[in-house]
Amino acid sequence: MRINWYSICSLLAVSWSFFACSEAEPEAASFIATLGEDTLVVEQFTMQPERVEAEVLIRTPQTRYLKQTLEMDSNGNFTKFHSATYDPKAMNAEEPLSEETVTVDGDSLVVTRSRGGEEQANKFAYDPTILPWIDMVHWPYEVATRHLTKAGNQSSDQLMLAGRNPAVFEIRTIEPDSVSIKHPYRGTMYARIDDHGAIQYYDATATTRKLIVKRSGPIDMQALASRYAGKPIGSLSGEGASEATVHGASLKMTFGQPARRGRELFGGIVPWNERWRTGANRATHFSTDKDLMFGDLAVPAGEYTLFTIPQPDGGTLIINQQTGQNGNSYDESRDLGRVPMTITSQDESVELFTIDAVEREDAGVLQLKWGETILEIPFTVVGADSAS
Repeated sequence: MRINWYSICSLLAVSWSFFACSEAEPEAASFIATLGEDTLVVEQFTMQPERVEAEVLIRTPQTRYLKQTLEMDSNGNFTKFHSATYDPKAMNAEEPLSEETVTVDGDSLVVTRSRGGEEQANKFAYDPTILPWIDMVHWPYEVATRHLTKAGNQSSDQLMLAGRNPAVFEIRTIEPDSVSIKHPYRGTMYARIDDHGAIQYYDATATTRKLIVKRSGPIDMQALASRYAGKPIGSLSGEGASEATVHGASLKMTFGQPARRGRELFGGIVPWNERWRTGANRATHFSTDKDLMFGDLAVPAGEYTLFTIPQPDGGTLIINQQTGQNGNSYDESRDLGRVPMTITSQDESVELFTIDAVEREDAGVLQLKWGETILEIPFTVVGADSAS
């Protein structure tokens, strides 16, 4: 059963306004992150000037329960971070599944990770303004926006310990009540904040994550963990592949498969008139063992990557000679060429993005299908017998 968090958020937001704490007292709140119709992450946290305590439920790829603590000095400088991951069916277990601790040792940050009895430690140069970054978790961004607001600044280059390396997240004021937060490689997010810098609404639909995050009041995390323990969402985008033989040419396509999840696709999460990675995760790859012609563009036998610029009347297919890269990486100088696409629709909705090649009379058609939309690009096989 899917929880209607939109309704719950509205009710909790109204009730929470009656007992919100002052800035000097602990402030308890929650974030609910949704991907289309699915609730992906729930965070409950208490913010104090020198300490943040958080509980987090993440449902991808498996459901995980996290307990996290950030400690700072009176100036807001980082002193310690601890995160422990538990099975949601045993969220109060004495021993977590894994732990991460970040401490200060002189002019260094020491990051210690342990799992299954094995421990690994790394050291980085200590920057007192650094904050933790945890994939799918959003409360550290609020620590950053609160610091920005308290300092009266319009921008900051916030250093965050992302994965195994520190990275800069650019925070810029757009309006008095909103900021942009640029992830180093996933794109730019937008957040609406209050007078103290507390995030009220967070829009990451322009990034590879495509999340919407809403602020709410206290949540029964124990009940929620029990509900979601056996209902993980799995990978956000799986790996898709298809093969076809068209007039003697063997074609192979590999691509990430984002799911629709009730969202508006083209003209929505895939904007018109902008270059799209054409799938998810790794760049979409296309190979042929025979020379092809896409309109006037000659495509020699080999492997390529595909990008697109969807438009209401079809748009453009980009055939690029770089291979092996992530879908966020695009080098225009390595384009083999660009060809037009046509757009059609069908009654049946395709939940997972799919690419197929089909044979039609003496030609072939590359089809990109998602939702009710089909983007088509015709091609011919060089030297194919048109009478076959």
